[in-house]
Amino acid sequence: MNELISAYLFRLKKDKAFWACTAAMLAFSVGVVLNGCRQAKSMAVYGYQMDLEKYYFALAPAVGFFAGVFSGLFLGTEHSDGAVRGKLIVGHSRRQVYFASLLTNILAALTITAAWLIGGLVGVPVLGLWKMSGIAVAINILVAVGSAVALAAMFTLLGMLVTKKSNGVVAAILLFLGLLLTASWVYNALMEPEMTAGFIMTVDGVQTAELTPNPNYVSGVMRKVLELILDILPTGQEALLCNGGIVRPLLNLVASGAIAVFTTLAGMAVFERKDLK
Repeated sequence: MNELISAYLFRLKKDKAFWACTAAMLAFSVGVVLNGCRQAKSMAVYGYQMDLEKYYFALAPAVGFFAGVFSGLFLGTEHSDGAVRGKLIVGHSRRQVYFASLLTNILAALTITAAWLIGGLVGVPVLGLWKMSGIAVAINILVAVGSAVALAAMFTLLGMLVTKKSNGVVAAILLFLGLLLTASWVYNALMEPEMTAGFIMTVDGVQTAELTPNPNYVSGVMRKVLELILDILPTGQEALLCNGGIVRPLLNLVASGAIAVFTTLAGMAVFERKDLK
């Protein structure tokens, strides 16, 4: 098992897709935060103070995208080159091969996460350190790490079942986008105000009308369900990170761990029966 993991890690170190995704995440993080610094300078002229966390944690969803691209390319190449069959022929079990693939995906996702976090620090000289407490920053980073691990486990399940490299990349991206769109829809639904005020034209100009109940406001049991979905989904956690909405970090971390364990067990069970031609 140790030799198998070492082989995967050696290949990861040499993998161009891994370094390309990591470099792209780093460049994206630096670019977005530097652009935020430029905006902050412009807003400061009018007396508005912009904080580092507004831009720093807004990049959380990008981790899932780059991790999905890497996973599809890496595991797809393993299948298309016959490397998976070769490992089984020399005596490694299917569970060992799956587990080694999972660890490689997790390590890649965590490296991409680190690239995001390191790149965002370019904003410190202009924006200063986070206004939130050090504990809050640490909690946000832990939730980001947990969501990255959960997504890596999901991408591994998908990648070990899709044998063609091109199909693997497309499937991983579609999975991530589907989860992201679901999380965005849930978040937007929860952000609907309970009361809304329209505008009316009068002889004195535009005036605000009376507050009226918002028909799109989600309340009661449905609101609790949507909040739970947002806390459980890795992309939901990323949406909360973007908007400073992490309020139940323990639930987020437990959910990420549960997703990682469940998808791994399910993936191993299916991979045991998969016909590798």
